[in-house]
Amino acid sequence: MQTLLSKREKEISILIAKGYKDYQISESLFISRRRVGEIILNIKRKYKLTSRVSIGILVYHFGWLSINEVVKEDDFKDAQ
Repeated sequence: MQTLLSKREKEISILIAKGYKDYQISESLFISRRRVGEIILNIKRKYKLTSRVSIGILVYHFGWLSINEVVKEDDFKDAQ
Protein backbone atom coordinates (compact mmCIF):
# COMPACT_ATOMS: atom_id res chain seq x y z
CA MET A 1 0.00 0.00 0.00
CA GLN A 2 1.34 3.41 -0.98
CA THR A 3 1.07 6.27 1.48
CA LEU A 4 -0.36 9.36 -0.14
CA LEU A 5 -0.09 12.93 0.97
CA SER A 6 -2.98 15.34 0.77
CA LYS A 7 -2.73 18.28 -1.61
CA ARG A 8 -1.80 20.60 1.28
CA GLU A 9 0.80 18.17 2.65
CA LYS A 10 2.40 17.91 -0.78
CA GLU A 11 2.38 21.69 -1.15
CA ILE A 12 4.08 22.17 2.22
CA SER A 13 6.59 19.39 1.47
CA ILE A 14 7.65 21.20 -1.68
CA LEU A 15 8.06 24.49 0.20
CA ILE A 16 10.16 22.72 2.83
CA ALA A 17 12.34 21.28 0.06
CA LYS A 18 12.80 24.82 -1.26
CA GLY A 19 14.10 25.86 2.15
CA TYR A 20 11.09 27.75 3.47
CA LYS A 21 10.77 28.16 7.22
CA ASP A 22 7.46 27.56 9.01
CA TYR A 23 6.60 31.26 9.22
CA GLN A 24 7.30 31.70 5.50
CA ILE A 25 5.06 28.73 4.67
CA SER A 26 2.27 30.09 6.85
CA GLU A 27 2.50 33.53 5.24
CA SER A 28 2.55 32.18 1.68
CA LEU A 29 -0.37 29.76 2.24
CA PHE A 30 -2.37 32.02 4.59
CA ILE A 31 -2.54 29.45 7.39
CA SER A 32 -1.32 29.61 10.98
CA ARG A 33 2.19 28.55 11.96
CA ARG A 34 0.63 26.06 14.33
CA ARG A 35 -1.26 24.46 11.43
CA VAL A 36 1.96 24.30 9.41
CA GLY A 37 3.61 22.46 12.29
CA GLU A 38 0.71 20.01 12.51
CA ILE A 39 0.88 19.27 8.79
CA ILE A 40 4.65 18.77 8.92
CA LEU A 41 4.17 16.34 11.80
CA ASN A 42 1.57 14.43 9.75
CA ILE A 43 3.99 14.18 6.82
CA LYS A 44 6.74 12.89 9.10
CA ARG A 45 4.40 10.32 10.67
CA LYS A 46 3.08 9.03 7.34
CA TYR A 47 6.58 8.31 6.03
CA LYS A 48 8.29 7.72 9.41
CA LEU A 49 10.65 10.65 8.86
CA THR A 50 12.60 12.52 11.52
CA SER A 51 13.73 15.71 9.82
CA ARG A 52 12.88 18.40 7.31
CA VAL A 53 15.84 17.26 5.23
CA SER A 54 14.15 13.86 4.90
CA ILE A 55 11.02 15.60 3.63
CA GLY A 56 13.15 17.39 1.01
CA ILE A 57 14.66 14.10 -0.10
CA LEU A 58 11.16 12.61 -0.35
CA VAL A 59 10.02 15.50 -2.56
CA TYR A 60 12.99 15.04 -4.87
CA HIS A 61 12.48 11.24 -4.93
CA PHE A 62 8.85 11.61 -6.02
CA GLY A 63 9.86 14.09 -8.73
CA TRP A 64 7.77 16.94 -7.36
CA LEU A 65 10.75 19.25 -7.59
CA SER A 66 13.94 19.11 -9.61
CA ILE A 67 17.31 20.16 -8.26
CA ASN A 68 17.32 23.04 -10.76
CA GLU A 69 14.23 24.47 -9.09
CA VAL A 70 15.98 24.51 -5.72
CA VAL A 71 19.53 25.55 -6.54
CA LYS A 72 19.83 28.86 -8.33
CA GLU A 73 22.87 29.97 -10.29
CA ASP A 74 23.23 33.00 -7.99
CA ASP A 75 23.68 30.63 -5.03
CA PHE A 76 26.90 29.31 -6.57
CA LYS A 77 28.25 32.80 -7.28
CA ASP A 78 27.64 33.87 -3.67
CA ALA A 79 29.44 30.80 -2.32
CA GLN A 80 32.64 31.49 -4.25
